[in-house]
Amino acid sequence: MTFSFARGYGGLKRSISLCISLVIYFSLTAASEANHDLNELLQKAKEERLYEDRQWQILLHYKPAGSGHKSLIDDPIFFLSPVGKEDSEAELEATLRAFFESDKSGDGHPRCRFAARFEWLREKLGIDESLFSDVACNELENILRTVQPRSAVLVFPAAFMNNPASMFGHTLLRIDGSYESKLLSFAANYAADPGTMGILYPFKGIFGFYKGYFNLFPYYDRIKMYNDTEQRDMWEYKLNLTEDEVRRMFLHLWELREIYSYYYFFDENCSYNLMFLLEAARPSIHLTDKFGTWVVPVDTIRAVEESGIVEGFEFRPAKATRIRYISSLLDDKNKKKALSIAENRLSPSELSDSAKEDKVKMLDLATEIIQYRYFKGTLSKDEYQMLFLAALKERSQLGTSDDPYQIPVPTPPEKGHLSNRLGLGIGVMDGRLFQDISIRPAYHSLMDPDEGYLDGSQIVFANTQIRSIADGRIRLERFDFIDIASVTPRDRFFKPLSFKIKTGFMQQINPYRDENIIYYFEPGIGVAFKNKYMGVYFIMAEASLDISGEYIDNYALGGGLWVGMIKKITDAWKINLSAETLPHTFGEEFQENRASAVQTFRLNQNNSLNLSISWEEIFHDNRTELELNWNYYF
Repeated sequence: MTFSFARGYGGLKRSISLCISLVIYFSLTAASEANHDLNELLQKAKEERLYEDRQWQILLHYKPAGSGHKSLIDDPIFFLSPVGKEDSEAELEATLRAFFESDKSGDGHPRCRFAARFEWLREKLGIDESLFSDVACNELENILRTVQPRSAVLVFPAAFMNNPASMFGHTLLRIDGSYESKLLSFAANYAADPGTMGILYPFKGIFGFYKGYFNLFPYYDRIKMYNDTEQRDMWEYKLNLTEDEVRRMFLHLWELREIYSYYYFFDENCSYNLMFLLEAARPSIHLTDKFGTWVVPVDTIRAVEESGIVEGFEFRPAKATRIRYISSLLDDKNKKKALSIAENRLSPSELSDSAKEDKVKMLDLATEIIQYRYFKGTLSKDEYQMLFLAALKERSQLGTSDDPYQIPVPTPPEKGHLSNRLGLGIGVMDGRLFQDISIRPAYHSLMDPDEGYLDGSQIVFANTQIRSIADGRIRLERFDFIDIASVTPRDRFFKPLSFKIKTGFMQQINPYRDENIIYYFEPGIGVAFKNKYMGVYFIMAEASLDISGEYIDNYALGGGLWVGMIKKITDAWKINLSAETLPHTFGEEFQENRASAVQTFRLNQNNSLNLSISWEEIFHDNRTELELNWNYYF
């Protein structure tokens, strides 16, 4: 028995050894074959110089830098090679090697993590998927089933002056699936992550101290934020991308999740980075190559239109736009009644003595106001439901329709003047002839034509004016580093504050009745109103800090008032009247008074004329200036 058992045990040992040997043999053979296949693919990719292919450059966000390329992505985990940020060839090789890794599985595998790269390389190199180990990308498959990316819409929420991050407007992509309602679609967005915005937000945004991320949101959240809460009209541009192109775009968006690049307010901003997604969808369009130092969201809309992928647009008016329009159809008495219903000071049933048509408008206006107040957080959910249902109950008795109000569609933002401006002027100052040349990289002033822009808004950066005087002198007249103003009228329903902030260098009369360059800083805050006779009129309290070597203690500090009126006479002609008084009571003491009248004539989309007369009094020295300017926008 013992012998017999020993013989059986020895046979078992030989069988196990044989099995292990076979497993090792076949494993080594498979590994050898896999290495052989990988080496062949690496060689083929090198011979075809795929690392220089435009699609690869787009997927890695490479841009020319020196004699080579460098990615605009700053997050190191986006790269599989230690030198992948600067070396596209090394990154492609590392990516191919990672796709053959067998020690990782599931969603963490590079084939799942970098799905757009994988699909592109598989197609370009004709890779047989049987060469790879099985990997289940469950998270990716789940999000694809949820979003169902089939078509895309570029969305432009208009400017919002009360938020420094949104003064230029914004762009995002809506990704549509098979959902009947587009509200159930998803929106892709790139934005800075500033945490809590503080006084240093503009500085940090300009110089790249914030990380920017791509995110995916339900579209109805974006509508609630922009359309309903922030009073921003939205423009939706349908794109003619195919379903395959939209899928490719979405896979690249998947690769960018939780990946940061440093956000720069003027160039690598929300609009610029979003264009990489469109290029990933259709590499033949060149969008990111068209911009240099300045990238303004509305300019990206123009670039996308020029690329030929826009089929048309839809206008989605903000809740505030609807409120203002419906209220414009009512007289003052009925506006008060609608507001009283919204504020629970009047019952909807108390409108019985009103004409049916007026009653319909009052109830519609009341429901819009109730919704707006709820979205803004000034009504609790219980208060909202009580007021809203009471108004709807009364309204339902008058008959319903989908939307009886045809809100006029304003000029689309891309049809306004371009963002850069060159100005040439000729004028007379106290009998002396002068010529001006000015250049402004961005963006829009109160005296530019309003078409396509937010009325009463001014956002100017780096406006530079050079003056040649008849006596042969050429000098810097002014350099406005920042000149921002929001002149937003208040009405019965909305009570915004108007504001300004202006800083830079300019020529000014000094105590010796001569002129020299000073640094100035002028913030202000106030209110504005509007009527059909005067247009928009405003008053602001402002502070003034001037710094000059010609002053006592080198500075002058004070405060005063700025008042003005902006009246649009026709679509092509508007007038701006303003006056300012600034007593300086600290440092150098003096009174500074200014007044001006400017007429703007729009010649066409990118040409306008300004005729201005201005007067100023400083240190009891009076000067009057008359000037004609031609402005070319480019």
